[in-house]
Amino acid sequence: MTEPNKIERMQVLDALRGFALAGIVVAHMYEQFIAAPRPAGGWGVTPDLGDQITGGAVWILVFGKFYSLFALLFGVSFGIMMERAATLGKDFSTRFLWRLSLLLLIGIFHAAIYRGDILTAYVLIGLILPALYRMADRWLWALIIFLMLGCGQLLVYGLAGKASFLPWESSPNSPEVARYVDVLKHGTFIDVMKENLSTGLAHKFDFLFAIFGRAYMTLAYFLLGMWLVRHRIVHNLGAYRPQLKRVLWISSALTVIFFVLMNVAFIKMPDMMQFTQWSHVLAFSFYNHFNIAMTLALGSGFALLFLRAKGGWKNALAVYGRTALSNYILQSLIGTTLFFGFGFGLLGDLHDWQTLLLALLIILVQIKISGIWLRHFRYGPLEWLWRCGTYRQWLPLRKSTGMEAQSIS
Repeated sequence: MTEPNKIERMQVLDALRGFALAGIVVAHMYEQFIAAPRPAGGWGVTPDLGDQITGGAVWILVFGKFYSLFALLFGVSFGIMMERAATLGKDFSTRFLWRLSLLLLIGIFHAAIYRGDILTAYVLIGLILPALYRMADRWLWALIIFLMLGCGQLLVYGLAGKASFLPWESSPNSPEVARYVDVLKHGTFIDVMKENLSTGLAHKFDFLFAIFGRAYMTLAYFLLGMWLVRHRIVHNLGAYRPQLKRVLWISSALTVIFFVLMNVAFIKMPDMMQFTQWSHVLAFSFYNHFNIAMTLALGSGFALLFLRAKGGWKNALAVYGRTALSNYILQSLIGTTLFFGFGFGLLGDLHDWQTLLLALLIILVQIKISGIWLRHFRYGPLEWLWRCGTYRQWLPLRKSTGMEAQSIS
């Protein structure tokens, strides 16, 4: 029988993962799966008041926050797997690297249809985790702080003297962006795949390691999640309510401070997508700090609410989180079919408030389907295949009568 603390830990982590996935669905639907700036000309609908409100809300509440929660939980999962193996006298490092290689296969497929795929990035960044697993806390925190302060981006910008590694401009007025969006809008499935697996990968590398620095931030969240497991904080969250409240209040205050600084700095910029001076880089750094502070506020606030509240929403999000990989891929298949030329070709033809409503509908449908699926099966379909591949054996998928589905590993 599973001990209460373990059940609580699994439920809150699964629910937080479901919450993070819901935010990612909203972000992807809002951007209509282009993973790029919208072209200045040729975007179908004329924005209305609903679009302005939706855009502001998504930009403030969603962008840059929910991928962070997802990354944090990836680090937690890594730490738990290493910990479990250690209790059996084993080292999970080699198997974890094998597990990443399997995730890479899923990620390549996903990256072929959607340029904003995060799985391939997780594989690339995750390769370093086993080497950092036993790093002393003081050095671990030094690295986390270094990365979260944006030192990686600042160093690259200082050495390269520019914000991007790409030989072309990636902004709303860029011919390259217009060409790319045209491929998505009018190209075949093969055209989209070719685009995403060529220039799309170049953009991904630039997004990870240049001024946007997604790789540096992702690694920081991986390490923070690993630290939470190392100190057994995730094992008994209920005992850390005072600390969670403190994190919530401090991070909320910092969110407000950096929001003000960010807006003051951005007002002085000619274009939010151009970084021609150090002052522009500083403005974007404030945006990163705002995202970090709000991510911590969302994570700690969610944990406190989960521990205190009652209701079916907790189980619904936990179910969604336990099938996160399958639903992550599925939402991209749905979205690209809706917007791209090989499907319904609606790219640019829907208002932002309409895509938000579609995102909420997708989330609700996926939660419902996931609940039905987990009544009969132990894992989501891709979670099961990934787990079988990890251990190189066919594991039981269908649940026995009365058996509770296991948590994702």
